[in-house]
Amino acid sequence: MHLYLPPSRDKRVHGKNCECDDRQCEDLEGQICGDHGFCSCGRCICNDGWFGRLCQFPRSCDMSDAQSKSLCETDDGTVCSGKGSCHCGKCICSPQEWYVSGEFCECDDRECDKHDGLICTGNGVCNCGSCDCWEGWSGNACEIWVGRSTEHPHPPPPSPPDAFKTP
Repeated sequence: MHLYLPPSRDKRVHGKNCECDDRQCEDLEGQICGDHGFCSCGRCICNDGWFGRLCQFPRSCDMSDAQSKSLCETDDGTVCSGKGSCHCGKCICSPQEWYVSGEFCECDDRECDKHDGLICTGNGVCNCGSCDCWEGWSGNACEIWVGRSTEHPHPPPPSPPDAFKTP
C-alpha cells in the first residue's frame, strides 16, 4: 500500500515560503530538464550545448538557415506565426509572452478552462486550448483530485504560478 501526500505537501515544493517549485523543471513525462541540466529552485540550469526552459534545444544545428526556416513556416509563409523564432527547424515561442505555445507558436494558452481564476486550476498545463492535467488531477480545468497511481508517483511540473493568473 502506498500513501500519497496531496500536492501541497509535495517535497519538490520547498523554501522558507514554498517559493521553490521544482516541478517546474519536469516535462509531462516527469523528465527533469530534459536530462540536459539540473533543477535549482524551479529553474533549469542547462548543460553546455543546450538551452530552453527545460533544456530541450541543442545549441548546434546541422541544417542550413533556409532548411530550418522552411520547417518553421506556416502555410501563409509566416515564421513561427510571428510570435517566436526558428532554431534548427523548431519554433521557440517568445518567452516574454508566456501564453504562446504550439508547434508554430499558434496557440494562446490563456484560452483554457479556468477554476478559481487559475488556468487549468494550476494543476496542469494548457495545450492549445485544452488542459493537460498532471498525474492525479482530472476535469476540464484539472480541478478534481483523483489521486496518483502507483506507476507514476510524481506529478509533472506546473508553469510559473504567476502565469496561471488571468488579468
